[in-house]
Amino acid sequence: MAPPVTERGLKSVVWRKIKTAVFDDCRKEGEWKIMLLDEFTTKLLSSCCKMTDLLEEGITVVENIYKNREPVRQMKALYFISPTSKGPTEARR
Repeated sequence: MAPPVTERGLKSVVWRKIKTAVFDDCRKEGEWKIMLLDEFTTKLLSSCCKMTDLLEEGITVVENIYKNREPVRQMKALYFISPTSKGPTEARR
């Protein structure tokens, strides 16, 4: 039997790095989370993973951080946003 093929493409490398740096640190078995993203991190995530990948990591809802939304008190939130020196209202422009 042949050994498993390890993907080495850029998308695969970026996804593994995100999994290690973001998801592995806050993973708890059976706990679902909401993920809040800004414009840059939305593009970054959508280029290297699919919603099924996020579901495997315990993320059930993905939302834009700048949109109004109802609070979901029974779930924890995971914020994956890019650093900026601008304030929240300036960042939306």
